[in-house]
Order: sequence, then structure tokens, then C-alpha cells
Amino acid sequence: LELSNFSIISFDDDNFYEYRFNGATQEDIEFNLTTQQGISRQTFFTHRNESVFGFYGPGNAIVKDFESRELFFVDDFGGEPGEQRITARNDNETLGIVYTFENTDEHFIRVIDVNLSFQFEIFLGDFGSDVSLHINGNDLYIINNNQEDSQLFKVSKTAGAVTQVLELDAPMSGVVFGDADSLFLFDFAGNFVEYTQNDLTALSTGSNGFIPNNSVTHKYENGIIFSQFQYLQPNFYDIGPAAYSLATGEEAIIDVAVVFEAYKDDNPDTTLIQPVHFDYDTVNEVWIVAFMAQNASQVERYGYFVINDDQEILRETPLNRLPWTVTVY
Repeated sequence: LELSNFSIISFDDDNFYEYRFNGATQEDIEFNLTTQQGISRQTFFTHRNESVFGFYGPGNAIVKDFESRELFFVDDFGGEPGEQRITARNDNETLGIVYTFENTDEHFIRVIDVNLSFQFEIFLGDFGSDVSLHINGNDLYIINNNQEDSQLFKVSKTAGAVTQVLELDAPMSGVVFGDADSLFLFDFAGNFVEYTQNDLTALSTGSNGFIPNNSVTHKYENGIIFSQFQYLQPNFYDIGPAAYSLATGEEAIIDVAVVFEAYKDDNPDTTLIQPVHFDYDTVNEVWIVAFMAQNASQVERYGYFVINDDQEILRETPLNRLPWTVTVY
């Protein structure tokens, strides 16, 4: 069984860690990201965009691209007195911050080049409370949801301005970037429109059960979105891996409730097991599923499974600490 490159990030009270699997050698190694690369554990929040993480402090960030292994320091966000940050997002080229001020609906965006650290600010307009930000290279997309409709703003870092605004007839749940020049814009009913990123020309429409969650990274390849699904509650399990075909509307899930209950039957020393995070290896067509387990004495152990599309566990590998995120690249 061969696997692609992937990283599993974890942390404790003092440090961030990376477990890295090398697809070329099929060997693994672990790094202390805090002591070896200076990524402080005292972060306000983190943002993941595929293989790129932003570790945010009060006025700065460290951007780590786990695929290229590049590390960028964004030292100063600037900021105005009384500024209230709504959201901050980044990839390995651009960092964006949407902010407002108390007792006003006026919203602004600060755009920062990750490599060169130059920045500029743009007034966006009067927004409501439901605002999300999506970034792809030199372009930033802001969704402003109202009760009955919404707007999509495109900001070009190259132009230093808002270059387009789409008026939409329903609130939007999120954006997924596709191959080459396309993006998919989803509403809350699972309907989507595919647009060109260049000039936001509509290319196609469709519908399926996928509704983006802005706190989750969604992987796109060849018309399929690899993400997660939500179990109907109440249920011991919360989420599981899922793949959504945009062409057919079909959904293929890994029912971890079935997989893990069967695992417990075969391993009586495991009384509880939960998925923590997962990502899909599109080359080898398997899911890397990080987990936490307990025995009858509530002693915890951690690891990851390799699970194929037939819901078979092909491999189990232990980890030293509770995993946080899995990223295949």
C-alpha cells in the first residue's frame, strides 16, 4: 500500500507538532514546529487553506506551507483604533482581514502580500452580520449575506481594488475553487453555480447535498469535492468523510459508525473510538482518518487509519499525541 505526502498537525500546551509522511520514501518523521521553526503555541487562532496554515497572533501571523515547506512571517497587520476584526484568511500568497468598527455597518478589507508584506485597505460598504472571506492567490472573494439575498465581491490584489460585484438572489454558504480558472458558489440548499475566476462569468449550474462550511477545508479534483458529512443527531458520531460529485449529485460517504463499531468488535481492548480529522489521498484513492481511542480504563491512544472507498481499514498507525488536522498534498 503506497500513500502520498501528508502531514498531521497536533499540539499540547506548549508546542505545535507535525507528523510528516514522505510519499517518495514511504517513511515518516516528526517535527516540533514551535522549537524548530518558531511557530508560537500562543496563537489567537489558526486558518487552514489546503496545505497552507496561518498561525495568527494579535497583530502578526506565521504562514506555513506544508507542501513546499516554506515559512513566511507577516509581521504587522496595522490596524485602526477601535477596529473589530470580522474574519482573517490566507493562502501562501495573500492574507486578508475583513473588519468594521463598533456601532457601524461599514466594512473594510485589509489585503497583505504574504511574500512582500505590502498591504492596502479598501472600503467595501455597509454589510450585515454574515460575512465570509475566501482567498485564491491574488484574488479575494467576500460574501455578504442578507436575509433574502447576498453579494459576492471580488478584490484583486494586483489591481488594489474591488473589480466586480455579483448581486445574488439568495444567501450563499460558501465558495470552492475548482480546476484552473473556475470557482463554485453554493447556496444553503445545495444549489451551485460555476463561475470563471477571471471575470465571474457563469459556466454551469447544478445541485447536490453539499453545503460548504467555512471552517472546513474542501478539496476539489476532477469534478469531485472531498469533504465531510454530518450525522443526524443525536448520534455518538458527529462527522465522517464524504465525496460529492458535482456532475451527478451523488454522495459517497465513509460511515465511520459502521467501520469503527466493527473495529471495536475485533479489538475488545478498544471501548471508544472517534474520528478527529481526515483527508483524501486522490492518487491512491484512500482516506487518511486520524482518531482518538480509549480502553475500558479510559486510557487514551491516538493514531490514523488508512480506509479505502469500500470502507475497509487497510492500515493503522499510532501517533504520539492527539491529532488535530490531516492534510494530504
